[in-house]
Amino acid sequence: MSHLPSFRSFGLVARPRRWAIPKPARALVIAQADSGAPLESLLMAYEIGKVEIWKAFLEAVRAESHEALSADLRLALLEVVMSWTSDYLQDINAQVVEIYSTRTAHLSNREGAQVRETLDNFIAGDIDVAHAEKLLGYSIASCAHVAFVVATAPDLPAGRLDAAVSHVASMLGGPFLALALGARSALVWVTVREGSWTAFGSRLPSRPPEGAMVALSSEQYGAVGFRRVREEALSAAPLLEANPSASPLCFPDVEAETLALQDHQAARRLVHRQLGALLHQWPAGLDLIQTVQVFLETGASPTRTARQLHLHPNTVTQRLKKFEKVRGRPTEVGDLPLWLALRLAPMVRLDHAADDF
Repeated sequence: MSHLPSFRSFGLVARPRRWAIPKPARALVIAQADSGAPLESLLMAYEIGKVEIWKAFLEAVRAESHEALSADLRLALLEVVMSWTSDYLQDINAQVVEIYSTRTAHLSNREGAQVRETLDNFIAGDIDVAHAEKLLGYSIASCAHVAFVVATAPDLPAGRLDAAVSHVASMLGGPFLALALGARSALVWVTVREGSWTAFGSRLPSRPPEGAMVALSSEQYGAVGFRRVREEALSAAPLLEANPSASPLCFPDVEAETLALQDHQAARRLVHRQLGALLHQWPAGLDLIQTVQVFLETGASPTRTARQLHLHPNTVTQRLKKFEKVRGRPTEVGDLPLWLALRLAPMVRLDHAADDF
């Protein structure tokens, strides 16, 4: 009904640059957004209304009471009504989308701020677990948890993050609690059946959606575990910047690197001391580093290394010799500092540490 004054003015006043949505209609959009009703239902209602208006006017111009009007005049009237109605509803629909999106973003930000405040207070020990569970609507004390950080590529639509969160959480199988870290990343806790994550071997059953990078924690139980998986996921996530293809990346597989990178300067010095000039021979140096890393992790077997890297065994042997020549010393299987430096090298190279020693 709030749109009738505008309809009555069709053809009687100059067509405005933009029709303004009536206040009652604006209030309805806000109420629908607050209730969680989908935007599509609102837009569909306006589309149905437009069709009904056209049908009603068509019946009116065909009515016997208007027989005195010429066919040309009736057609002209119908064209005016259809044109003005289309323009009007196009303007109204654009405002409906704008109002709805602004309102839902406001609600989402407010809800996100409340979740963040509750989590900060719980992790800091300022509120107890029962209070946190009530505020968050998520079971903490009596469940096993896995946390993950998911980030989407900058060239993907912003809505892809929500889809990635839901996809990964559904693979883990339980209720989840998400906290936005930015426009394209989120930290997510998932309730899992105790022992199920170990059964997965710290691996997702399938890969994350295309364009999404995922860093996962181990499985931990209860309130202490809830805090711990958060730390693990956040510690593992930066490693994906150096090696996006490693996604999904699991904390148990990179625990040594995350520990070493807690002191970045010490980690850089270790990498520089062990690998030296190889850091300046990029990307050729990276091929040597990756080959030797796999060589050490497969029991110093050129055959197994070649199989894993899809190389010929002779290529592995040649790379090993070149690596040793650049370093100026032989490669030993039990050399822990070398192994750790090989694992850390991509991260050090990423932040240009090779030029800072």
